Amino acid sequence: MEIFAKTVALVGALALLFVASLIGGTFLWLIWPVAIPAAFPGLVASGVLAAKLSWWVAVCLTWLFGLLIKSSTTVQKKEE
Repeated sequence: MEIFAKTVALVGALALLFVASLIGGTFLWLIWPVAIPAAFPGLVASGVLAAKLSWWVAVCLTWLFGLLIKSSTTVQKKEE
């Protein structure tokens, strides 16, 4: 029974991460063409930052940044 509970918890956590990435990625995809060229016009003009993102790239960036933020807070808690 304990293995079943751990499996359900893991699947639930992955599903929550997936849904949060879809929502966050969609939001990032919608605001990127407006916010990034306005905030960093030189970087967009020189090609360092993309002027537009595909929806899937925005979802992946949201997932990646979420993992990076989570791991950095874990490291900070261990140091304290």
